[in-house]
Amino acid sequence: MNEQFPNDEIRGMERAVVHIWSAQLAPEKNVEFAETLTALLDEVAVKLEGFVEGRVYEGDDGKSITVMTTWKTRRLWADAVWNQRVERVLVPIHGSKTFDVLSYERAVVVSP
Repeated sequence: MNEQFPNDEIRGMERAVVHIWSAQLAPEKNVEFAETLTALLDEVAVKLEGFVEGRVYEGDDGKSITVMTTWKTRRLWADAVWNQRVERVLVPIHGSKTFDVLSYERAVVVSP
């Protein structure tokens, strides 16, 4: 694995990374932005190496959007320049605030 991303491999196995990106914006832009981000996931992300899953969440307050993506490794996330792709979608929307977090996936629990 690349020395730049030492946590991409633990005990010889790839370690998935979750990227959480959130924006606050005017309610009248929320639906349009959610649709644009969903299209970005559907048309672009699924073709990128290392992409595992993506979800778009609209806040119940109507003022926020959260995009959560899972990648096979942080290096593959970085190679996909995913953050920049999402930021370009936001550029035309003035007065928005963004929040960006990366976290390594530790466990997935699914209710039966």
